[in-house]
Amino acid sequence: MGNISFLTGTSATAPQSVDEAIYQLESSSVLFLASWNRTPQDLTRAARASREAMVHLDHIVNEIMRARDHLKSNSSYAGSNLKNLLDTNKAKAAMPVTRAEQANIAILGPGNGVLPTAGSPLTMEKLLNKIKHRGHDYANFRVGSNGEHIFIITADKPNQQPDSIVEFVVSDFCEHCMNVAAVI
Repeated sequence: MGNISFLTGTSATAPQSVDEAIYQLESSSVLFLASWNRTPQDLTRAARASREAMVHLDHIVNEIMRARDHLKSNSSYAGSNLKNLLDTNKAKAAMPVTRAEQANIAILGPGNGVLPTAGSPLTMEKLLNKIKHRGHDYANFRVGSNGEHIFIITADKPNQQPDSIVEFVVSDFCEHCMNVAAVI
């Protein structure tokens, strides 16, 4: 009769845990950097690692935000360990920005992404929201002076007007997410 797991809700593979998604995001970032830094560059492998990383990143963001929303609905978010972790600064954001500044992120070329200004600290909670609502047309990255993978994204306001350009270090994000995962 074939595979009917889509009808019953059962699956041959269990949903990915947050811990596994964090590990896979970190691994994808390492593979991406290795492919990017190789001579000659392996852009096919870098692109594949990047696509896989986005799947894991989205899963992590959704699970953490779901846990936050659950605590808020139970009136137990204020003062919680999760709130304290999400109130920690984990990114930098330039805002307000123009659409031209957002578009410039892509125009700079792969590996040359930078904020248009020095940027201001951004909490983990706000970073998660920016990631969740990121624009898919304008994103970039750079390799930091210590070899770190810095991801740059753009986000719009709910009315589709430009809001911000955000950057974060992928390995720092993953490390902090492991701390968050321990309390959700």
